[in-house]
Amino acid sequence: MPAFTLHVVCPNPALDRLQVVERFRPFEVNRVVEVRSLPGGKGLIVCRGARRLGATVTAHGFVGGPVGQVIRDGCGELGVLDRHVGIAGETRVTPVVIDRSTGRSTVLNERGPQVSAGEQEQLLAGLDATVRPGDVVVSTGSLPPGCAADLHARVARLALARGATALVDAHGEPLARVVDDARASRPVGRLVVKPNAEELAGVLGRPLPDRAATTAAVRALHGQTGATFVVTLGTDGAVWTDGADDLAVDTPTVETVNATGSGDSFLAGLAVALGQGESPAAALTLASAMGAANAASLAPDVDPVLVGRLRERVTVTRGATGRAAHG
Repeated sequence: MPAFTLHVVCPNPALDRLQVVERFRPFEVNRVVEVRSLPGGKGLIVCRGARRLGATVTAHGFVGGPVGQVIRDGCGELGVLDRHVGIAGETRVTPVVIDRSTGRSTVLNERGPQVSAGEQEQLLAGLDATVRPGDVVVSTGSLPPGCAADLHARVARLALARGATALVDAHGEPLARVVDDARASRPVGRLVVKPNAEELAGVLGRPLPDRAATTAAVRALHGQTGATFVVTLGTDGAVWTDGADDLAVDTPTVETVNATGSGDSFLAGLAVALGQGESPAAALTLASAMGAANAASLAPDVDPVLVGRLRERVTVTRGATGRAAHG
């Protein structure tokens, strides 16, 4: 198994404040029966999931104020190397209301603090100084105010130039910038773009109503960019297209407690498996098990024992034939 470091670029971390109610009633007083706070935002969920799998993880991003210190402390508790850039603004807080009766969540996402151009350059310089060939760089999540829309694209470009695998999970204009940058440069190395179907449809400007339409769309995008596309479809699993394989993975059924962060846990499993040199089918298997295990937990987190059990229930199929694909 090759040694590698997973670098997670999380520009807009947050303190997730999870509040559980028996049944959520909008526009009424809701009694909270359980509260939990922990470092969050998409990148920190990826960090947590990767650490549960035993990976060596470094976190890069922007933090500020007392809440930012909670994020730094949380990295230490997880065993994640903290390379966040300190900023003057206050790191955001994300309230998450969880309806216990349905397992559904309501998330209130703040925009985050202002980040300067100099602070962005500091983050990129820190990446350039630490990323090594064979590492994996994940760039994920929303961009706080002040961040250039091409920050995820620049991170991916830097990672590939350093001989690392680049994984990007973005939406809106930042996702479009990643795709456009790959179209223009046809990057050398492994670039993996991992939106969900709704995010990809938003960039393409047309609906992707089913797995077949999504696969056709990413085949075309691969032809234009050379990138690998992994598109998550919620409980319908995910598809993978890299020019050599069209793969589809299902999602093992679990009793959903809180699905928030399942896509990020999926990404953590994908990143760790690719860093370990696993095949696409094996990487999808671990990723799917991680996403399902996250949904079975109150906090965005996974139980490695449950992940191991769920991996045995995941099926990966190849192309339109539906033939089984093995890792």
